[in-house]
Amino acid sequence: MSELETKTRYDAAEAEPRILRRWLESGLFHPEPEGTADENYSIAVPPPNVTGALHMGHALNGSIQDALIRFNRARGKRAKWILGTDHAGIATQKQVEKQLAGEGSGREQIGREAFTERVWQWREQYGDTIVGQFQRLGASLDYDDERFTLDERYVEAVQKVFVDLYEKGLIYRDNYMVNWDPGSRSAISDLEVEEREEVDTLYYVDYPLASGNGSITVATVRPETMLADTAIAVNPSDERYARLVGEQAILPLVGRKLRIIADDYVKPEFGTGALKITPGHDPNDFEIGRRHGLEELTVIGEDGRMTEAAGERFAGLGVKEAQEAVVAALREAGAISRTEEYPHVVPFSHRSGERIEPLISLQWFMRMDELAQPAIDAVKDGRVRIHPERWTRVYLDWMENIRPWCVSRQLWWGHQIPVWYRGEETYVGTTPPEGDGWERDPDVLDTWFSSALWPFATLGWPRETPELKAFYPTDVLSTARDILFLWVARMIMMGLEFAGEVPFRDVYIHSVIQAPDGRRMSKSLGTGIDPLDEIESHGADGVRFGLLAMSSSQDVRYSAEKVQQGQQLANKLWNASRLVLTRIDPEARPASRPQAVEDRWILSRLAHTRAEVAERIEAYDFSHAVLGLYDFVYGELCDWYLELVKPRLYEAEGQERDDLSATLLHVLTETLQLAHPVIPFVTEEIWSHVPGAEGLLAARTAPPLDAAAGDAEAERAIAAAIEAVQALRGWRDSVGAPAGARIPARIDAAGYGETADHVARLARLELVEAERNGDEPVAQVSIPGGAVNIFASDAVDLGAAERKLEERRATLRKEISRCEGKLANDGFVAKAPPAVVDAERQKLTALQEELEAL
Repeated sequence: MSELETKTRYDAAEAEPRILRRWLESGLFHPEPEGTADENYSIAVPPPNVTGALHMGHALNGSIQDALIRFNRARGKRAKWILGTDHAGIATQKQVEKQLAGEGSGREQIGREAFTERVWQWREQYGDTIVGQFQRLGASLDYDDERFTLDERYVEAVQKVFVDLYEKGLIYRDNYMVNWDPGSRSAISDLEVEEREEVDTLYYVDYPLASGNGSITVATVRPETMLADTAIAVNPSDERYARLVGEQAILPLVGRKLRIIADDYVKPEFGTGALKITPGHDPNDFEIGRRHGLEELTVIGEDGRMTEAAGERFAGLGVKEAQEAVVAALREAGAISRTEEYPHVVPFSHRSGERIEPLISLQWFMRMDELAQPAIDAVKDGRVRIHPERWTRVYLDWMENIRPWCVSRQLWWGHQIPVWYRGEETYVGTTPPEGDGWERDPDVLDTWFSSALWPFATLGWPRETPELKAFYPTDVLSTARDILFLWVARMIMMGLEFAGEVPFRDVYIHSVIQAPDGRRMSKSLGTGIDPLDEIESHGADGVRFGLLAMSSSQDVRYSAEKVQQGQQLANKLWNASRLVLTRIDPEARPASRPQAVEDRWILSRLAHTRAEVAERIEAYDFSHAVLGLYDFVYGELCDWYLELVKPRLYEAEGQERDDLSATLLHVLTETLQLAHPVIPFVTEEIWSHVPGAEGLLAARTAPPLDAAAGDAEAERAIAAAIEAVQALRGWRDSVGAPAGARIPARIDAAGYGETADHVARLARLELVEAERNGDEPVAQVSIPGGAVNIFASDAVDLGAAERKLEERRATLRKEISRCEGKLANDGFVAKAPPAVVDAERQKLTALQEELEAL
């Protein structure tokens, strides 16, 4: 025990790397693929981008998943936390393109094959950064079985899924409206589109009627797209335009005749109630155009510049330049009747920062309706449960209105689409076609297509591997809400379609950690907080505890105080453990052998806390789980039980010492086990010093809950004693009693037969007989079941103390009178902000409670 005696404080910076090495070398995180998924426990980590570094969202989600894995491993389950990273098509490609640009080169100059090789080199150099950072957090991922979404076997799975869906008619090629990012020169997913509030100019443009009888005016914020107009639409119920439906208007600057059509989509209250229809450059206009059989013209190219179809005057101009030129031309023609400012939401590419251009493009699409229904049913019938419950309705609403998915991307890094062309022939297959003249489709698949297979492709599908049998379906997916549709929903669809079962039983949507000021965490905004910096300052245990304590069903602000609270808990547990382990018999072994009421009390509280924490974790209520753990360890175990038991710990001998040592070791061992999923490093370090402890705490199976450990009478007795001590300490403070003074007193209350000595010692009282020289009590302190009568003592000038108390009472009465008068004033209650009135009421209640206590 000498080594522990020299370690007067817990040093997380020294201990954590050492403990991590023990975990990794043990092979514990790499379970053998035995048994069935129902017998085992598994989670597939949301694969971080290969370009990524640990941010606060990763740290929160990693803490959540690791707590679940360690909790279930302690239940004796074979627990596998599936590890891997995502190739992150656009993000990774941009990193390497930036490198090449720094060398004065580019991907087009070196060609696809050389470029892809450069990306693989970049991945080898930088791709494992975040994996090492997860280790620093203490995440018990299966590092021996790391997967990558471009692994050879993963590619095999992706290609099979594409081909199978194509053969079922669910994947097809079509000219359709997509989100086009001119910056990356690719179609992008909805997730990569961010909407920003912009103030644009709304131009009111007069379109002459072909009949020569006046004009019809439309309002637009994008006059440059009018060059691709093919109709004007009005609402069929709008009487202003009823006579014009079926007539034609002339497109200014171009001269093309446009049909005036009626469509329910048009909002009569917007602008003039007449809408220019540009099927090639607006997703809503595209749908209107398809309904009415309109021509689909494109005047903005994939490079973000005007095409030849825009006319010689505008071809080659950038979109902004083209808008200025078109407006100038319209003003010159006298076609703009008026303008006004128009605030609205505009889509931008999250990747390149450029404004999204809705374009009709020849792309590969995936029909979703046939796949969506089974995924809807799986949530409705409870095979997949979404937590918090409110997200279930959000999921179902989106799934019931799902649209085709554009799965192709104009990139070089990713899963190249398994399609070849030769003239008018198209070949789709997992292996190249035979014969000459075939050219492979240059596009790659959307990253979300391959990651939709994550829970089963990581386990070896389409092969029937032992891992797939042992760990699919997984148990839970923990993720952020922003990918509920793009990833979670698609995993459910793909799992049902290809693996024949839902990919997970529960989906937990965790909160978003905001900056302390309520803004989003962002390096560019200067609001980011690096979890690795916090780990360096407060230890991984402190960060894990703090993040779990912050977690909620709502978004929450980052709390440095909760991280510090976690660090304090680790230090408190360390110091309490040193006290126990350096005082008990070194030959002792853990056993529940209670000899006093405080022993029965702590065993009862331990059993209660174990059950409550388990219930909270199973309900994904992590904040209440860890705060309940904190209250038990910091408050009940350290602040009360060890104080209650100290005299016996220092003085007990013989059998009494043996029983106390066994009980203390039992309580410590089960407390370490209870706290381990939340603060694994410090608990593992303490475990290494526990007499008789074998192996790793991380590998230990917790004993079943002992229903007989509950002891209501012991809990009542100690709760009363604690309340009495707190009341007496409060009284001592109020009268200014010196800290070391032992004040004569008598407990005149029921229920303190086993705890009177504890109350006296902790409240620093000298208990006296009922007829102590005939003295009368000079003060009385109310406690549960009665009161404590205080007798005169040289240690305390009760006259001065009483005068001080009376002065405080007078001050309180005055303040209470003022508050009551204020709240009785109808004008104040009616006119003051509700928060101010409520604060005044709370203040009055606090004052009244303090006066009553005095």
